[in-house]
Amino acid sequence: MKGQNIPDVMIYVFHISATLWGFTEQEAVTGLFSKDCILPCRFPPGHDEVIHWSKENKNVHSYYQQKDQLGEQDPHYRLRTHLFHENIPSGNASLKLSNLTMTDEGSYTCYVGTAQYQTEVEVQLQVKAPSSYALEYQKTNTERRLKCYAFLTYPAPTISWVQGSISIPETDREETRNGVLYSLRSDKDITNVTDTYYCHINLDHEVWAAEWKMQDHLPKVEGESTVIPCEHGLDTASTDSFSVVWTLHRNAVTSVLASFNGTSHSHQPRVQVNESDFSLRLDHLTAGDSGDYLCNISTPLYTKLAVTTLHVENSGNTGKIGLGVPGAVAIAVTIAAVLCYLKKKKKRGII
Repeated sequence: MKGQNIPDVMIYVFHISATLWGFTEQEAVTGLFSKDCILPCRFPPGHDEVIHWSKENKNVHSYYQQKDQLGEQDPHYRLRTHLFHENIPSGNASLKLSNLTMTDEGSYTCYVGTAQYQTEVEVQLQVKAPSSYALEYQKTNTERRLKCYAFLTYPAPTISWVQGSISIPETDREETRNGVLYSLRSDKDITNVTDTYYCHINLDHEVWAAEWKMQDHLPKVEGESTVIPCEHGLDTASTDSFSVVWTLHRNAVTSVLASFNGTSHSHQPRVQVNESDFSLRLDHLTAGDSGDYLCNISTPLYTKLAVTTLHVENSGNTGKIGLGVPGAVAIAVTIAAVLCYLKKKKKRGII
């Protein structure tokens, strides 16, 4: 409780005022959609506890005579609330609320009355959707396009684009609904490859940013080796979670080359990720290795796509097989799918 270091005489006066008028505390909690959360409520231990949790005029959970009293419980909360009975004697009336929905958001009141005190705690609950975001790069013979995604958000997000330092309108948009959750895709055509493009997704509780940049053009000759940099401004040493995925875009096909999520993984022969700067090394180049190499480095709230065009001149030796010709393993996946795959492996302890 607050004021534990107050002198004894002050504590005594405080308890008298609490007995006469009660006292109120305020808490703020953020929970995840469809998950469980704890609404905290502490009170001075006493006897004959009476506990009432309410939201506006709804009875959320009641407890007295040393047992739950749920006859008047609002149907919205039925089978979703739980008090920690073993902790009530020590002054803990916290409530577990299961399977959160967006309509659970709001202000909750915990009232606890004992033979000695009356306590009231106000808990402001915010429910956050398990949102995810992605930036996808597409190239055809006629255009380059960026697709900015927001998946399963609440409320509806706003997506904005910046080219260089100037705000620009989107090219296209698509929105879908899954119950109360929104999924939104915003497209932008790349009209100047020398400019950096930014996508910003804004929600009430967070902002996600993505950046696209074209790096240098690399001319090479068959048989040589090359190192393609992954330009980024992240301090990965202080970043809790990040992933790096290298892909090759060639002839409208996306091939995953390598990835790094604490451990380097090569998905194609002759390629390797440098674990210190995330650059990509390719050995024994062939003309079939020509194409756009995309480094995608991501954290939960930031993604950067850095594109480098590699052109390998044919030296006349046609016996070698490159990454982009038949015989190479080409995996056509989106950036979002690759990151999801890495996260699942990490959660299972595989990497």
